[in-house]
Amino acid sequence: MIGHKLISWPGTMRDFVFGQSYTRGEIRQALGGDLSSSLPHRDGRVVCGCFRPDLNPDAPDVILSARGPRIERWARVFATQREFIPCFVKADTNAWEYVGRFCVRRVISDLVELRARARAASRPPKDLSMVLYLRGR
Repeated sequence: MIGHKLISWPGTMRDFVFGQSYTRGEIRQALGGDLSSSLPHRDGRVVCGCFRPDLNPDAPDVILSARGPRIERWARVFATQREFIPCFVKADTNAWEYVGRFCVRRVISDLVELRARARAASRPPKDLSMVLYLRGR
């Protein structure tokens, strides 16, 4: 396809096209994980990121991790993974646009930064557990 870069995810039969939208079902079929979390995981690792712009206005560069044991656990797992994972940003109802492959470059849990990021995203200040700064490849 002219103007689009095909990205193959190791171990799958699926190529994701930059800028093209996929359903969560298609993403799950290709990579595994669940249909609703922002960091679907399989076999102890995060397999992709699916970020809503209303909760993560600077996605995919900055991800705001909410509170909760499971949410925080998988955010920490993602932060320790070395490989770049496919990331998607919600474009419409059941339409997730592929935005490239990313990994975590920095994690911030400083209360001042969390409050500032929460305020900028119109989220309650106590809603965030950490901020994940990503880098793409």
